[in-house]
Amino acid sequence: MNRNALVPIMAVAIVNGIFSPWVLAVFVLYPIWYPAWLPPYAQLVYMASALILSTLTIMVAGIPAALHERLGGTQNPALTTSIWLAGALVLTLPALPNVMKALGLGA
Repeated sequence: MNRNALVPIMAVAIVNGIFSPWVLAVFVLYPIWYPAWLPPYAQLVYMASALILSTLTIMVAGIPAALHERLGGTQNPALTTSIWLAGALVLTLPALPNVMKALGLGA
């Protein structure tokens, strides 16, 4: 797979990590996953929460692409990347209202 093909997937995952409504749930649960030796500053916890959601988006969106590659029989990197990007876009749909508000387009 071409490394440049991962750029749009990572961009969508970053947007999902920052604007997802699930970032609040990860943020609130920081005592479970946040290292005790780091200072619990809200900015650090939020950044780590967004990073967790971004990584989770990439991982979960890659499952259908991996299944297609494993079960499909044909090796088509462009189609696999398209499936992966589509999965990331579907996972980012709940974040769209927050993105629109941040851009000044929402109510």
